[in-house]
Amino acid sequence: MNEKTRAAVTTLTTRLKEIFSGDLLAVVLYGSAVSDSYCEGVSDVNVMIILEKCNAVRLSAFGKAAKTLLHKYRISPFIMTREEFATSADVFLIEYCDILDANEVVYGSGEILKAITVSNENLRLQLEEKLRGAVGDIRGMLVAAGGNEKLLKKFILGWSSLGGVLFRGLLRLKGKSVIGIDDEATIALVEKEYAVSLEGFSVLNSLRQRKKIQPLAATAFAEKLLDGLGVLVRIVDAMERKSK
Repeated sequence: MNEKTRAAVTTLTTRLKEIFSGDLLAVVLYGSAVSDSYCEGVSDVNVMIILEKCNAVRLSAFGKAAKTLLHKYRISPFIMTREEFATSADVFLIEYCDILDANEVVYGSGEILKAITVSNENLRLQLEEKLRGAVGDIRGMLVAAGGNEKLLKKFILGWSSLGGVLFRGLLRLKGKSVIGIDDEATIALVEKEYAVSLEGFSVLNSLRQRKKIQPLAATAFAEKLLDGLGVLVRIVDAMERKSK
């Protein structure tokens, strides 16, 4: 991260301490923000915030105090209580693996991260759920755009950075390390390991990095994304049957 973004994270932590006081246990940066794959203005700054307890009033106060920072610096907070963090590895395994691969404890103790345990079957299940959810997202965009190509492209470009999360998880499922690998290399490795074309995601990654590429009609763009996701859904789903 650049100095301005790091300063924003420091200010964010100060706001958290002011609002949650003794209930703030840890603030942990993870993912691309603490790896070589971070791209300013494109990558999200993922922050795990662990609390002893929280309530709607204090969460609302935090949102009000931090909304400008969160938006301006693409900071994505993931807020959990200590109990939730210790018991959610089976459903948030992709996110937890990202934390284990690359993290920086900004506040509190890193001891709390030892609550994370990894299960490949849980990882496969979460990946299948996210892959199927991504298919649903894109189909929904096509319907919502109502044939307007410009609007559809806006929807796709505004879509979350789910692709990188999914692809890192898919590589982990194959026992591959993803530490220090940027999104472009990650896509290429998934294509190789799963024998699938992810041209749509390569285009999406290039557009997000503001690279000049050959224009692609939005509907054709969406079709390529769906084609790649469809193949991956079938492969990951078949892994369950092979394991039985």
